[in-house]
Amino acid sequence: MPGRILKFNRTPVAQLVSCAAVFASAALFFQYLSRGWDDVALLPLAGLILLFLGTLAAAVVQYGDHIYVSDDGVLYENGVLTWFGKRGRLLRWEDVVEVREIKRKVLILLSSDGRRVLVDAILGYAIARNEILRRASHAVFSGTLAREEA
Repeated sequence: MPGRILKFNRTPVAQLVSCAAVFASAALFFQYLSRGWDDVALLPLAGLILLFLGTLAAAVVQYGDHIYVSDDGVLYENGVLTWFGKRGRLLRWEDVVEVREIKRKVLILLSSDGRRVLVDAILGYAIARNEILRRASHAVFSGTLAREEA
């Protein structure tokens, strides 16, 4: 089926973990405040605020992650980062020189000009893996992929 674009999102478990981190950092912040204003110091309070804001930002970015696999190539794009002008770049299949797999869970596509696309923690990893291996069959396979060929 020509023109087909497959879209992959983060797994629900990865999204739940990021939400749990936000709630845990908020709980730490409120637990610290529950001691009373006499025991609150500025530096730990600022650190807890930064921890909460960091986990919140990470969770928002986590929900915006998308990986697209098409006949032209593979594209990582984050919907949240596009609001700040950071668009994803398409890595064309003919530019892929190496596909490295780590522990049968992570694929790294390396291009001839030094760009790379990381494919990990997505729903439908096996489908994405098969599509990538089929379309980038000219590339060098390394990591756990090289062991499969041996």
